[in-house]
Amino acid sequence: MHILLAALGILAAVAFWLYRARAAVDNTRVVLDAAQDVKAAARRFGYRTRANQHPTEGVDDPRVTGAALLVVVAETDGGISKAEQDEILEQLSSVFGLSARDAEELYLFSKWLANQSSNPDDMMRRLIKHTITLGGRDTLPDMISMVRAVGMADTGTLTDDTQQVIEWLKQLSG
Repeated sequence: MHILLAALGILAAVAFWLYRARAAVDNTRVVLDAAQDVKAAARRFGYRTRANQHPTEGVDDPRVTGAALLVVVAETDGGISKAEQDEILEQLSSVFGLSARDAEELYLFSKWLANQSSNPDDMMRRLIKHTITLGGRDTLPDMISMVRAVGMADTGTLTDDTQQVIEWLKQLSG
């Protein structure tokens, strides 16, 4: 009887470790798929890595830098909430005229781009400057309305950081 219990114990241990190994493989696959999605979006939106330059300099599309600015604004209060993510996707679809799939792709890539700096203020300035360089000053009214919408998505009020970004944009447009 004790041999039967030992055999069952060994089988249970083997099954447990096989299950854990399969779960690890599945999790790795999810991470790799997400990385492939970001790479595909980067290629689609014309991103090129440039030696000795900040990652924002590799962007040739003002929609990417504008979307990354929205991500940085949403992250300033401690992370992107579901309401902020939904608002970013809505703004990308309505202002840029993107389909839901394209907006999601742009969001994933801009989220990666926004996290390439540990200093959010520096990243915001770089993104604003590069968006204006790529799209011109005509992009500023849309950027202001998009930042305002994302900033108000969670609580209905703007944080001090979001108000500061809007003031920077207003100063540049005036």
